[in-house]
Amino acid sequence: MTLIEFPALLSGPIIRQVDQSHAYIWIATSKNYLINVQCFNIEFKYEGNQYIEIRTRTKKQTVSLGKNLYVHLLEITPSKKFPPNQLIGYNLHFKNKDESFDLEDHDLLNPMNPNNIIYGSLKYPSFYISIDESPSTARFLFGSCRKPHGEGEDTLVNGDKLIEETCRELSKRPEALFLMGDQIYADDVADPLFRPIHLLGHALMGVEEMLSTIDPQLLEKQFEDSLYKINGRKQIIQQIAKFTSGNCDNHLIEFGEYAAMYLLAWSPTLWELSDRFKLNETFDEAFDNGHIQIQSKSDAHDLVEKVKLKIRFTEQEKLIAEYRESTYKIRRLMANIPTYMIFDDHDITDDWNITEEWKENVQKSPLGRHVVANGLAAFWAFQGWGNQPRSFKSTFVSLMEKYFRDLTKKKKNSYYKSWVKLLWEHSQWYFVTPTNLKAIFLDTRTQRKYTKYPITNESEQLDVQIYPPQLVNEKQLRGISKQLRMSKWKRGNPLLLVSATPVIGFELIEAIVAKFSIPLKMVGVSVETVFDMEAWRFNGMGLTKILAQLAKLEPSECMILSGDVHYSFIVDSTIHFAKGQQLKIKQITSSPIKNMSFHKLGPLVKFGSAMNQTLQEDERVYRYCDLSYIVHNVAKDQLPTSEFIWKEELNYETVDDYSIIETENNLGYLSIAFNAKSTKLLKAESK
Repeated sequence: MTLIEFPALLSGPIIRQVDQSHAYIWIATSKNYLINVQCFNIEFKYEGNQYIEIRTRTKKQTVSLGKNLYVHLLEITPSKKFPPNQLIGYNLHFKNKDESFDLEDHDLLNPMNPNNIIYGSLKYPSFYISIDESPSTARFLFGSCRKPHGEGEDTLVNGDKLIEETCRELSKRPEALFLMGDQIYADDVADPLFRPIHLLGHALMGVEEMLSTIDPQLLEKQFEDSLYKINGRKQIIQQIAKFTSGNCDNHLIEFGEYAAMYLLAWSPTLWELSDRFKLNETFDEAFDNGHIQIQSKSDAHDLVEKVKLKIRFTEQEKLIAEYRESTYKIRRLMANIPTYMIFDDHDITDDWNITEEWKENVQKSPLGRHVVANGLAAFWAFQGWGNQPRSFKSTFVSLMEKYFRDLTKKKKNSYYKSWVKLLWEHSQWYFVTPTNLKAIFLDTRTQRKYTKYPITNESEQLDVQIYPPQLVNEKQLRGISKQLRMSKWKRGNPLLLVSATPVIGFELIEAIVAKFSIPLKMVGVSVETVFDMEAWRFNGMGLTKILAQLAKLEPSECMILSGDVHYSFIVDSTIHFAKGQQLKIKQITSSPIKNMSFHKLGPLVKFGSAMNQTLQEDERVYRYCDLSYIVHNVAKDQLPTSEFIWKEELNYETVDDYSIIETENNLGYLSIAFNAKSTKLLKAESK
C-alpha cells in the first residue's frame, strides 16, 4: 500500500457554538499541536479595516482518533464578553516540538489561493454574535441531504456566495448555518470514492479494524473476498449487519472510513491527496486490478453486470466532480459562520431505527451494532461535539480517548463494550442553540418510542398492521423544556424548532402514502422501508405530543425548519386543541442541498401540485386527530365539533412562481427583522 503523507491541517477551522462568553472552533489535524486562538474586533474605517486584538484564553480539548487524525475543540473565552453585533476575526497558531505556524503560513489567508478562507478585503476569517432587543431578529441558512454523487449542483456553495456578498453588512449577513441531517451518505457511497475512502481511512487510523473479531462470519470466503471491493458489501450489510438500505454496495463500516467521508465532505485536502498519491482509478483500471466485485455466477450475466457497473461508475464520476470543486467554498463557509448540526438516517445508515424490529435485529448483530457505534462516534467527533460542548461530560470524552488509543495501538481493547454501550445509549444528542432566536434541534432517530398506534382505522378490520414510530419520546420532550429554561428563553418569545423530517408535512404526498400503505402491505410490500413510514403524521400520538408541548410553551410564534424529504415547501398551520388552546406554526422545509430525487420528473411534480391546488374549491387542507390518535383529512364542513384531540387548517405558500413545491437542489435562507419574515430557497444559477 502507498504510504500517504498527510499535511498538518486536514479540515477546518469550523466555527461551532458561539455566545458572548465562549466561542468554539473545531479543527482536524494529522499531528497533535498546542493551539492558541487570536481574536480581533474588526472595525471598518475610511482608510481600511482596523484589527483590535481581544484578550482571550484558549482551552483545547483533543482526541486522538488515529495515528494521523486528531480532532480539536478549541474553547475561546474573552477576558470580557465578546462584543455583540461586531465582526470578530480570528487566527490560529499551532506549535509542537518540531514546528510552529499559523493559518497564514498555510496560505489559507491568501485571497489568491483557491483554498483561502477569507472574504473580500478581510484579513482573517470572521463571525459575529447577533444580539437584538427583539428576540425575533434572525438570519439563518439551513438545509439537508448533501450527497457527493447526488444529481444537480451543490447548493451549499450558495451560502458561501451570500456571505461573500454581505461579509461587512451584519444586517444582511447570515448569523448561523443549520445542517439538518444527511451531511454524509454512509450507506450510499459512490463507486469511484469507495477505495480512496477505505485507503485514506486506513492511513488516517494507521490500523485496519479487525472486523472478523467482531463477527467471525466475515471469514467466510464469499464475504472475505468482497469486503474491500467496489460493489462488494451489499450481502455483508444486509445479511450480517441486518441493515435494510437498498444502496449499500459500498456501505461505510470502519471508523476510518466514516472519518475520511467527513473530511472529503468539508475540505479539499483529502481530494488533493487522492490525486497526489494516485488513489483514484478509472473503471477499467479498477476492474483490471481486481478491485470490483461482480456478483453474477455466469459469464453471460457477468458481462451484463460489468456493463451496468461501468455506466454507473462513469456517471458517478461526473456527479462527484462538481461536489469536489465545491469543497473549497464549503471550507470557507464553515470557517466564517457558526454551524449547528444534527443527524438523520444517512449519517449512519438508511432506515436507521425505522422500526422496533429493525433496531432489535441490528442490535443483536455484532457487526450491525459495531457499524452503528462507528457512525455515532464519527458523528460525535465531526458534528455533535461542537453543538453543545459542555453537554458531553468528561467521562464521555475520556472513554472516546481510551477506546481509540487502544484501537490505534492494536491492543486488546478492554474499552470496546463500554464504548459501544455508551454510544447506543447516549440520550442527549438534542440541544438548544444560544442564538438570539433560540432554536431547538430535535433528535428524531435515537430517542424514538415504538407505540402500538396504527396509521389508519382500516388496520383494525384487516389482518395487517403498520405502527410507525413516535419520533421523539417523553424524556426528550422534558429535556428540551429544561434546556430552554437554562437558555433563558422566556414564554411568549418566538421559538424555532429544527426537526430533520417535517413536523407539518406535504399533505398531498403523505396522505397518499397513508392511504395506500395498508393495501401495499397486504400484498407483501415492506412499506416501512420502501416508503420511509416515519413522517410525524403517521404516528398520531407522537405528532400530538410535540404539538401539545409547543402549545404549552406558548411562543409568540413558532417556526419549524426541516429537510429530509428531497423537496421543499412552506406551510402555515393553525391548530385548535379540544381543550381550547391554539397554536400557529410556519413549517419551512429545504431539501435537498445536493440530491435531486425526482430527476427529470421534477417539473411534472411541481406542475401537478400546482394543478391540484388550483382545481380545489378550497386551497386549504383540513385535518383532525381523533381520540385514537389517527389523523384524518376532511373537508372544512366535516371537521368535528367534539370527540377530537386537535383539528388543523393548512395553507401552503407558493415557493416557485406557480408551485407550492420545489424539487430542485436548494439551500434555505430565513431572515426575520422587525416582525417581517422572508424565506428564500437559494438554488443553483441557470447555466
